[in-house]
Amino acid sequence: MSEYLSKEEIKQWRSSLEKITLEEFARRLGKTLKEEKQTRDIVDMVLKNEKISAAVSEIKKEKPKEQILKIAKKSVNMQNEKMNKEEKTKDLTSSLKITFKKTLTQREQAVLEHFIKNKNQIVYAKDLAKVLELPTDYVYKYIKNLRTKINEDILQNATKGGYRLNVQ
Repeated sequence: MSEYLSKEEIKQWRSSLEKITLEEFARRLGKTLKEEKQTRDIVDMVLKNEKISAAVSEIKKEKPKEQILKIAKKSVNMQNEKMNKEEKTKDLTSSLKITFKKTLTQREQAVLEHFIKNKNQIVYAKDLAKVLELPTDYVYKYIKNLRTKINEDILQNATKGGYRLNVQ
């Protein structure tokens, strides 16, 4: 027997006439809910874990226009931060005359920025793992993708391990 609710049990909860939360329904069955997947929804990213109340009486007290403006400002600031990072990467790559076959993902950009900061020096996968906050095994995928997306052959293996961005 699974410790998580199945799809059938969730359907059963939805069709029941009893007004209880899904968490309470799971507790009654002696099960738990699967943890939520990471979201890419801008509202969730901006609000993080802040709760939004939808009660009419609370909305009247808290001035909804101010709430909406606050959320909008946060989302604009987050979007500007992403744009600034992309512009910095473009500036760095244009000064080094690096061209790409495809656009880079955020993690690939972070790997490239680390290589650019340490150009003509050996960079180890464990250092990149710290930058990306990932296990070392995952870093090799981003290095491989970066190599395929860069037109020039400037990202090379170092003789004693690690990688080197050879740029003039």
